[in-house]
Amino acid sequence: MKAKVRKLLLLLLNNQLIQSILYSPLIDYHQWSLLKFVKTNAKKVPSNFNVIDIGAGELRYKNYFKHCHYVSQDLCVGDGDWNFENIDIKSSIYDIPVKENSIDVILCTQVLEHIEFPEKAFEEFSRILKQNGKIILTVPLGQGEHQIPHDYYRYTQYALRGLGERHGLLLKEITPQGGIFINLEHVFWQALIIFVPFKRYALVRYFTFLLFLPLKILSGLLFCTLDIFDRNKNYTNNYNCLYEKK
Repeated sequence: MKAKVRKLLLLLLNNQLIQSILYSPLIDYHQWSLLKFVKTNAKKVPSNFNVIDIGAGELRYKNYFKHCHYVSQDLCVGDGDWNFENIDIKSSIYDIPVKENSIDVILCTQVLEHIEFPEKAFEEFSRILKQNGKIILTVPLGQGEHQIPHDYYRYTQYALRGLGERHGLLLKEITPQGGIFINLEHVFWQALIIFVPFKRYALVRYFTFLLFLPLKILSGLLFCTLDIFDRNKNYTNNYNCLYEKK
């Protein structure tokens, strides 16, 4: 029964209409920003390009790359209740069994914090990527620990730039997912979740979420407005990054 409920919830959450409602800037700014970043850049990828989704998990972004030659990769040790049956390549991120200079685009979202040796990961990115190939990458700066014990780092924009440059990957674009006020609102709601004594995929947890939804929208509106005044965005939750192989 639990597995069926979880499967149903995942189908609903992966529905584009449901995502457009739940993953709005006023309800979940970070998911909205992440999805917008991936979708925008996926549309720019030509249909004949080879795309590898590194750390693909449950293939959340596969539908955005239907027009490409999409392949998924994962070590398959993420959240304990994830289903990895549809992963194409089960391997370490440090040794992906694809040819050198064979990939046009690498997609890697919210993965680097779970990598113990990021230098080795970037070395592998550079190996498999074609000349002028792109990396669509998101990574946290301000998130709490998760997928324990496989959680190792948080990244500043300077660390991300240096990682790329040492491996022939130019950081062409880096954008913070909001600033201190959006991050503060996120932490506030994460703190409230501590007092919700239900497991992640329990139906009562989602009913509780619906009950607080009007308040969530109001707080989202308030903190998104306040965030306009944070020009530096040094306390962002995540960074959206685009790299290009020199």
